Amino acid sequence: MAGLEEGLWGRIKDEIEELSRKGCYESVSNALSLYIAPRLRVLAAALLGYGRRAPSRLLDVGCGPGTSTVVLRALYPEAEVLALDPASFNLLAASRRVREPSGCVQAVFESLPFPDSTFDGLVAMFSFRDVSSYLRALDEARRVLRPDGRLVILDLYRPEDPLELVASIGHFRVIGPILGLAYGCGLDGLKFADIYHTVMRMMTPSELVREARRRFRKAAFVKTPLLAGILVAEGPRPS
Repeated sequence: MAGLEEGLWGRIKDEIEELSRKGCYESVSNALSLYIAPRLRVLAAALLGYGRRAPSRLLDVGCGPGTSTVVLRALYPEAEVLALDPASFNLLAASRRVREPSGCVQAVFESLPFPDSTFDGLVAMFSFRDVSSYLRALDEARRVLRPDGRLVILDLYRPEDPLELVASIGHFRVIGPILGLAYGCGLDGLKFADIYHTVMRMMTPSELVREARRRFRKAAFVKTPLLAGILVAEGPRPS
């Protein structure tokens, strides 16, 4: 439950950047989700504002090339949206993709360069499982969110059910590399097999909810198709 060890974290970061430079990372990721990932992103973004006043300041953690940032800007046109990612290449792509972005910041989830109580909402879409420490990332989310702030995490999870586990191994360890080869990544497409390693190190839904409830007054997890799920947590507890 710790997160990705340093060597694997660095390798995953480099592989994502390399595949993004080749222009095939997003296309393969969407195909791997059977093209429902874009809809899940919209759903996760909508949950940031559901049932409450529209947020005024949002943070997109692990923004990649700005895929989720575009969605946030469309749903919350009056809000200030900051995009954060450890890779400079992704931030450059995000700044080009998002019209009039409020800002792009190079940093990691586990060490957010913002004062306490800065944001109304924080979202991490398909990026939380790649951090080096899940617990530090949750601590940082609690710290930078305002008292009524909301955290939304959309990501793959480590299955607790044996059948889900078998499906996850087959889908990410076998289908992922095949799609990588088919979608123009060349032999680098084989690197999509590393998604399997990030999934196997990821928290289970029950672990994620338990740790979120230690840091937030409310937390719930909903499974979505294709071994992904959405955590919604709000009301940061005092540190």
